[in-house]
Amino acid sequence: METKESSPEEIEEIDESSSEKTKPYDPTKINITVKPLIIDSLIKRMKSDPMRIDLNTEFQRMGDLWDEKTQSRLIESLLVRIPLPAFYFDGTDDDNWKVVDGLQRLSTLKKFIIDKKLKLLNLEYLEQHEGLGFDELPSFLQSRIEETHITAYIINPGTPREVKYDIFKRINTGGLTLRPQEIRHAINQGIPADFVKELADLSEFVRATDNSIRKKKKRMEDRDFVTRFIGFYDGYDNYKPDLDSYLNNAMSHLNELTPKDREKIKNDFIKAMNAASDIFDNDAFRRRSKKDDNRKLLNKALFDTWSVNLAKLSENELKRLISKKEELKDKFIHLMNENGDFMKSIAYSTGDKKAVETRFSEINKLLRELLG
Repeated sequence: METKESSPEEIEEIDESSSEKTKPYDPTKINITVKPLIIDSLIKRMKSDPMRIDLNTEFQRMGDLWDEKTQSRLIESLLVRIPLPAFYFDGTDDDNWKVVDGLQRLSTLKKFIIDKKLKLLNLEYLEQHEGLGFDELPSFLQSRIEETHITAYIINPGTPREVKYDIFKRINTGGLTLRPQEIRHAINQGIPADFVKELADLSEFVRATDNSIRKKKKRMEDRDFVTRFIGFYDGYDNYKPDLDSYLNNAMSHLNELTPKDREKIKNDFIKAMNAASDIFDNDAFRRRSKKDDNRKLLNKALFDTWSVNLAKLSENELKRLISKKEELKDKFIHLMNENGDFMKSIAYSTGDKKAVETRFSEINKLLRELLG
């Protein structure tokens, strides 16, 4: 199969929505307290050792989502008395609040007031203070920042954990919309976030996707692909829309697995990536309507179904499949050209249960026909 080079970072835009709606949690169990605070109280929590606000440092390092102009405008808002949006914290441990919404604002305050690493620039109203750090501001302006009133919403114990994810989706304050995987990563720290990152960094995954996601790593697109594999690894039969909530729960479930279970997932993922490379070369997880077609973009729906279906085959079955790879590719092209339901399942409402069932069952059927 001949292929032509495509842009190295391109991923196909697909409709991941679902027409089916489910309630992810019981809303009557939501318990959130409103707590009026001043900026100085947040600064003291961040200055304490150990820090009493979990800034989710891994997420902050990967994100660094605000440039210095945006950070400076936040500080200027405080100086000219423009109110900040509310902050949300997981207060399960009162001595260690976890940031649910407001991470970039808190990171900016820490960088400016505590770390002394931010100098104000591109100000709109206070040009006379350009280039100044916190300690260089007049004392009355320092106090104005510290004494600014803010509203904090504290999520109390007993509130469904999915509420934190829902808050991220609904609010997304701060001028930069977070991607679904960034949200999953932020609220699934520890084993889940580390494991997904480990798989996304594997050379086998980079090779199978032809290094096409490298410029999207900062927004965690590579980890979104990996999370899809994890989400459907145990089968698509248990899938319940919507896709966002399902994948978030799949990440959270990693906490409950044994190291041996996670190692098996990793090994099967590597096996699937190697098989995809051996069969499709640099054309894996992409549409193709004819052999000499230009290479298309990476398709997430094709990735989840191909990767999981390949992972479930034995080493012997994969060897047989690779020996028949030309026939497999011909059958795959035929499937995309002749099966309208399959094509819809990888392009439109891909989060529908029927779409998930269609694409997984059709690829499984194709593989079984070849393997006899």
